[in-house]
Amino acid sequence: MSSAIRNLVLLSLCFVPLFAGCGADSASETIPPTQSTANDKATSVKVQIVAAQDLEERFSLPGSLYAWEDLTLAAEIAGPVDWVGPEEGETLTAGQKIMTIDSVSQRANLERNRVDADIKEKAMQRLQRLVAENLVSQQEYDNSVTAYEAARQNLKLASIALQKSIIKAPVAGVLDDRMAERGEYVKVGAPVALVVQVDRLKVLIDVPEKDVRYFHPGEEVSVVQAQIDTGEEIHRSGKLVHLAYKADPLTRTYLAKVEVDNQDRQLRPGLRRELKDAIAIPLYAVVDLDGRKVVYVEAAGQAKLRPVKIDRVIGDQAVILKGLSLGDKLIVKGHQLLVDGARVKVETS
Repeated sequence: MSSAIRNLVLLSLCFVPLFAGCGADSASETIPPTQSTANDKATSVKVQIVAAQDLEERFSLPGSLYAWEDLTLAAEIAGPVDWVGPEEGETLTAGQKIMTIDSVSQRANLERNRVDADIKEKAMQRLQRLVAENLVSQQEYDNSVTAYEAARQNLKLASIALQKSIIKAPVAGVLDDRMAERGEYVKVGAPVALVVQVDRLKVLIDVPEKDVRYFHPGEEVSVVQAQIDTGEEIHRSGKLVHLAYKADPLTRTYLAKVEVDNQDRQLRPGLRRELKDAIAIPLYAVVDLDGRKVVYVEAAGQAKLRPVKIDRVIGDQAVILKGLSLGDKLIVKGHQLLVDGARVKVETS
């Protein structure tokens, strides 16, 4: 028998026990599963009935707070400011006068055009009677009609000019800035007042593309404004009044506008504070050491550890409340590997 035939025989012999093991003879050797008896000790468990339930998912998005209306009023006519009314910070009603520009001249011009229109109207009426009696020509009467119409239009323009000379608050709000004073000459288009409506505010939110399907105009949202100084949070409810249909091509976000009631004026749009003579250092110069915020300063060729108290972080700057003085040589490079008292060499370049 050739070697190839012997190999086939050996292989077939090897498979025989395997098939046999799966047959009826092996079934008698199978150990039946263990069954619990009355003597077995039961384990204490808790169960919960599976049932359908409503779930609410909350997520937060950053937004920017703005006045509902932020209106810069401009001069529509040129001339001197001849009257100013409310002061900055005063509350305005819709239509309230803020200042007038060259109103004396505009009022005089209006009166002159009114007199001229009255004269031309009377002349037209007189010629109308005369033309009916064939005492004047139709042409003379037509000319008087044209003259009266021109005078009437001039009167209308003079009235509009007088209205433009009066700067009024278009909405109820606060006079946030008065940019012209009495006696000052202003040009057409020059900004003269800033009126903001703050009894209600708007929050503008950039909604990510993946979340936009969860936003629906008309629904209520929760608005929280954190106070940087105290850490206190102001909570308000708001209403989603608009959601953009088109995404921003760069950020792929959708602009949402939320209306927030602010009758108590506790919220301020664009809240910011200017810090004078603050000690601000790069945020990366601060080291977290065993839960403490510390920095290193150079003194006489050594690194001196200084615990610091941070007031706030503005951008990439940390405002230091305590721990540093003006003139200290703050180490801003290589400080991560330093210990207090380590020798240091200041780079000159």
